[in-house]
Amino acid sequence: MPMRKTPLRETQGVKLIQVEEVSADGTKVRSTHYRLTTLRPNQPRLIADERDALDAFDLEVIASSADPVVQQLIDRGLN
Repeated sequence: MPMRKTPLRETQGVKLIQVEEVSADGTKVRSTHYRLTTLRPNQPRLIADERDALDAFDLEVIASSADPVVQQLIDRGLN
């Protein structure tokens, strides 16, 4: 089934994307989850609930802001 990816937020090398599995004709959303990625060595996370995804995004932004390696990557434009 086709997937529709919608970027929701991005800062400090952290990205939150809404992923929707849609019907073949694109008219119905079959399922929704959220993908959180970061420049830190954590693996991408899949989160089912939007509120949980937004909270996880905020916490990861705080952690990334305090990570000197991530800050060096951002300063070099590698995000």
